[in-house]
Amino acid sequence: MWFKNLQLFKFTESFPESPEALEEKLKEKQFMPCKSVDAVSMGWVSPQQNTPDAPLVYAANGFMLVCLQKEEKLVPGSVVKQMMDERIAEIEQKQGRRVGKNEKNTLKEDIYHQLVMRAFSKITRHYAYIDTVDDYLVVNAASHSKAEEISVFLRNTLGSLKIEVPKVQTLTTLLTHWLKENQYPADFAITDHCVMSNPKEPGVIRCQRQNLFGEDIISLLEEGRFITQLGLSWSENLSFTIKDDFSIKSIKFLELIQDQAKDIFTETPADRFAADFTIMADSLREFIRALLREFSAPQEQAKVKKAEVVQEAKELEDDAVPFSDPVPVSGQEPVEMESV
Repeated sequence: MWFKNLQLFKFTESFPESPEALEEKLKEKQFMPCKSVDAVSMGWVSPQQNTPDAPLVYAANGFMLVCLQKEEKLVPGSVVKQMMDERIAEIEQKQGRRVGKNEKNTLKEDIYHQLVMRAFSKITRHYAYIDTVDDYLVVNAASHSKAEEISVFLRNTLGSLKIEVPKVQTLTTLLTHWLKENQYPADFAITDHCVMSNPKEPGVIRCQRQNLFGEDIISLLEEGRFITQLGLSWSENLSFTIKDDFSIKSIKFLELIQDQAKDIFTETPADRFAADFTIMADSLREFIRALLREFSAPQEQAKVKKAEVVQEAKELEDDAVPFSDPVPVSGQEPVEMESV
C-alpha cells in the first residue's frame, strides 16, 4: 500500500467526520458490480483487499484511508463504428434510402448497449487518505482529473467536502532557478531527469539519466527554456518528479524508508498493511510539509509555518510528562521551589 503519485487538496475547515461516521456514510455508496446494461459502476470498497470483512475506512495515527472502486465495460469505439457502418449499408441497400442523422444516433446507442451486455469489465481502484492533523486530502493519482474523480465522488457521498487546491508559486520559474543557479533547499536534491519547454516554440525537450548541471542543459535554459518537470529527492527518504501544476509523480520510497518497513515483523496480511501504511503516511506527512514550505505562494507560507509551530507545540504537550507536586515526608513542611 505505497502511493506512487500525489495530488493534494487542502481542507478549508477541519474534516468533521470521525472514522465511524465516515464508515456509515461510505456504506450508503458501497460498490455494486455493473448490471448487464450498465457501462460504469463506482462505489467504496475496503482498502484492505486481502482482509475479509475489513472496514471501508482504515484509520490510524490521524489518517483515514479510503478506496474507490470503478468498473468499466470495455466497448471499443472502433467496434461500434464498424458495426454501425455495416448496419447503415444494409439499410440503405435494402430500403434504397439514406440514413438520417437522428437514425444514426439511435443505431449507435442500440449497438453500444448490445455490446455492453457482452463486454469484458475493467476494475480500477483509487486510493486516498484524509490527514486530520494537517487537514489535507491526499490522493494517489497522477493527474488532477483523476484526483477529481475521487474527490467529486467523496463530496457526493458526504453531501459536502470543503477543499481547495493549495496555492503555490509559479513552479516553472522556481524550478528553472533551482537548476540554472544550482541553488535549492538543503533537504531537496536534483536528480537526473527533467522536461523543458519554450513558450515561443512547439514541443518539449525530455532529459533522462543525464547530468542536469552540464553545460548543454544549462545552455538550453539560458536560451529561454523553462523547466516544466523536474526529478528531485527529499531527505534521502524518497525520490519523485514534480510538475509545474504541482502534481507529484513517480514516487519511490528509498532505502531508509524501506528498511523501516522491513524491520517490522508482521504475522498476517492485516499487520503488514498496517505497518506499511503507517510508515508511508507518516513519511508523506513530513514530505508534504517540506513541499509546502518551499512551494507555497508567499501569502500562504506564513500560514504553513504557523501551522507547523502550532503542531510542534501540540506534539510536545502530548509527549510531556505531567508534573505533580512533591509529597512531603511525614513531619516535614513542603519545600518551596524557586525559579533560577
